[in-house]
Amino acid sequence: MALLDQLLAKIGLTRKGIGSSTGGSVADPFALWRSGRKVAADKAFDVYAGWVYACIRAIAEEIGSMHLKLFKISNDGTHEEQFEHELIDILEAVNLFQTGLELKYTTAAHLELVGNAYWFLEGVSSPTDKPRAIYALNPSRVRVVADRNLFPASVQRYQYRTQTNLYEFAPFQIVHLKYPDPSDPFEGIGTVQSLAQWIDADNYAMEFNRRFFLNGARLGGFLESEAGYTTEQLEYLKRSFENIFKGVENAYKVAALPKGTTFKPASETQKDMDFANMMEMMRNRILAGFRVPRTVLGITDDVNRANAEATNYVFALRTIKPKMRLIVSYLNEFLVSRYGDNLYLDFEDPVPENRELRIQEMQAAVADQPVMSVNEAREEYFGFEGVEGGDTVNRPFSFLAAGKTKPRPQRRPAHQHPFSRATRNARLRKSISLNMAHAVTAELKRMKATIEQIRQKDVTTLTDSEFEVVWKGFVTRVTPYENLVIEKIKQFNAEQKAEVLKLFAERYKINFENLENLLGVDKEKLREWVGVLVNLAEPVYTELLEKEGQAAGELLGIAGLDILTPEVLKALRRSLELMGRSYNQTTLAALEERLTQGIKEGLGFEELIGRIQEVYEFSDAVRAGQVARTETFRVANEATKEAWKQTGIVKTVKWYTAADERVCPWCEPMHGKTAGIEENFFDQGDTVTGSDRQELELEYDDIGHPPLHVNCRCYLRPDSVSND
Repeated sequence: MALLDQLLAKIGLTRKGIGSSTGGSVADPFALWRSGRKVAADKAFDVYAGWVYACIRAIAEEIGSMHLKLFKISNDGTHEEQFEHELIDILEAVNLFQTGLELKYTTAAHLELVGNAYWFLEGVSSPTDKPRAIYALNPSRVRVVADRNLFPASVQRYQYRTQTNLYEFAPFQIVHLKYPDPSDPFEGIGTVQSLAQWIDADNYAMEFNRRFFLNGARLGGFLESEAGYTTEQLEYLKRSFENIFKGVENAYKVAALPKGTTFKPASETQKDMDFANMMEMMRNRILAGFRVPRTVLGITDDVNRANAEATNYVFALRTIKPKMRLIVSYLNEFLVSRYGDNLYLDFEDPVPENRELRIQEMQAAVADQPVMSVNEAREEYFGFEGVEGGDTVNRPFSFLAAGKTKPRPQRRPAHQHPFSRATRNARLRKSISLNMAHAVTAELKRMKATIEQIRQKDVTTLTDSEFEVVWKGFVTRVTPYENLVIEKIKQFNAEQKAEVLKLFAERYKINFENLENLLGVDKEKLREWVGVLVNLAEPVYTELLEKEGQAAGELLGIAGLDILTPEVLKALRRSLELMGRSYNQTTLAALEERLTQGIKEGLGFEELIGRIQEVYEFSDAVRAGQVARTETFRVANEATKEAWKQTGIVKTVKWYTAADERVCPWCEPMHGKTAGIEENFFDQGDTVTGSDRQELELEYDDIGHPPLHVNCRCYLRPDSVSND
């Protein structure tokens, strides 16, 4: 590595040392990249230049120009191409700002850079809805949020962060295309992320070359003097020499040096370092990583027509076609299935036909006999009109007919297939679901046995890792209630939306002069809606209170504990009313804001109705899950604390935070904090400071137990227990 050391030294860089297993350091010029297993997405975007840009553009242009074809499977099994269809329309005109070609180009570029491409489907509120538009999201700003505590783990939502806002999308709102990462089922890995070392080495070499010319087309050198100069005099001589002779504009000037002073250039020149070959080697590595032949990028040294056609053939066969298959497979699974279970997308085969081989095969099959009439040949090859008697295909009289061919059913080309459409896999998925259910049951049995072993110990002496089993059991128990509440909230949203649309239609006839209370919702109507939501959720949470109270008692060795006292049920009702008011007020505020803005923009009735629909689509996709998760954990923790109060033996409780990467900066400092069984951790109006020094104002209610914030997953554990 001496050559690389010299190259880095010439541009003012040194190889960084990283820790080794022996406690020393290992020189690594790519330590900047190796902060993790794969390069971060934003860093991958930073190197979209040079050979990386050339390779990605070559691939993206090919994929962007690919023609997608839609097929319909009829009842008799034939596959008929569809030339007019709403799916074709949206794939050609994806949104108001982009064309279908640009979307495919951008998708291919994102996949090469970071291995992930995210299509946001505008206007969908369920997995079967058809999108109004499609937008490509910047993958460096997308975070996949997966619940890894469940088996099988699944994507819960996608977060998209702009410079000012954070948006959350349900999985059915995003089509996530990716280059599969064997170690991560939820996010892919891009070509650039995998070639980081090669790309970085090429960047170092380019920077060296740039500085070579900036420094006067020389590699620098040494000033030697026999005179007894002081350090200050030598430094002055050096700066004076550089000011006069450094730089391209000063190259080859004649130097006049003081007596006894000589200039010796550095020993290495570009030729000595074999710079040209080194740059070519780095370029070839990058091209090989992207699987892009040199001729595709316009590098035509030692290229003739034969090998140019061969490389184009390999590029289409080994690079473009597999990538298109991958992209189309995702579209068939997660987009086309919204339009029907008998449709699938395919694409024109990009691999050019080997006409010479085709002609040889045809000649062998027909024994070198004519297969085209004279008139067909005149029209096909010359554009001439036919001649009289030229419509017959002639053959020698010595040949006898072998017989008629039998009709055969219509077949598709080998590369065309519907891939994994939802209906095709329904039965398979059912069997997979059953197998997963058995696996989950076995895991729950194992977890239950582990908890039984833990119960034989003093629960206050458990380590955090031991108590994690208890926490996982808690999450497993409450998740079905969370899902049930989500459905209840969606039911409420549907009923409220119908009423809001009716109210707005009536109010629309009025002239909106002051732009206030556009829906005409008064306090009485708000109380009514709060009551409806509370009545939907209360039975679910009453059962959860009972079950979690029993589980909390069993953790202390007390079976059959019943915590459903009138006081507890009253407290539950109060908590749900607080949730109902907050939820409805947020919904009304969003409706008022969107409608007010729309009226100011001069939108018509139908467009304003669309604004209302968007608010409820977001509520179904995002807010329902947030509220259900938060309130479910609130009720379950309340049941736990109330049960321990009633036992009379738990004196203090401790805040427990899941030990994973999803812990937020606010909850992280809370882990291990204690409070008396009758005390709050925080009172309403307090301020919490997170590990990132950000502050959280607690305006909702007192914090006597988790959750601390929306979507909080924290839990309580007993801290001190008295058996007196």
